[in-house]
Amino acid sequence: MNIIKFDLEQLKKKEDGFSYYILGRSYDLEENDTEQDYDKALEYYEKGNNLGYPLCIYSLGISYELGLGHALPIDEEKGNELLKKAYPKIIQLVNSEDIDNIERVYSKFVIGAYYYFGLGGIEKDYKKAFEIIKECADNGHIAAIYDLGANFYYNGNGTDKNLKLSEKYLKIAKDAGLKRAIGKYDEYEFGGER
Repeated sequence: MNIIKFDLEQLKKKEDGFSYYILGRSYDLEENDTEQDYDKALEYYEKGNNLGYPLCIYSLGISYELGLGHALPIDEEKGNELLKKAYPKIIQLVNSEDIDNIERVYSKFVIGAYYYFGLGGIEKDYKKAFEIIKECADNGHIAAIYDLGANFYYNGNGTDKNLKLSEKYLKIAKDAGLKRAIGKYDEYEFGGER
């Protein structure tokens, strides 16, 4: 499986919404071989939000919903407002002919999150979320691969519970260096005796 990787130094030279989203996400969630830095994550999310980029609007919304470490306190009302604002724009982005396949995969992944968590007034639907996240994982989205193992197959959300598939997808994410996958793989005691 080919996993989408980003060169963050190259992205830092660009001044577009998608680059800001990937940079923010990388610092927020320790993706693309970065250390967590909520201040940098918030800086990039805000830069993208200032451009009106939908994935950054979403990221700020979810950051207000959950908090962003010391960088951003929880404000569920503001978070919900941003999430509602972002959703139709993300749908437009997915359907745009002006984006490449990687940006489309990352945009679809966010739509999957709306259905998984029931964000921004969207009704929670694990089955629909699973279908979207599975498609993103098949296209190399590392967080989608992680989610298949950690959430969908392990818990049977939106699909049948399947520990073999859970282990398979978590191992792919772990072997790709995703820090949360390493922790979850150990937590689920995969690779050891069960």
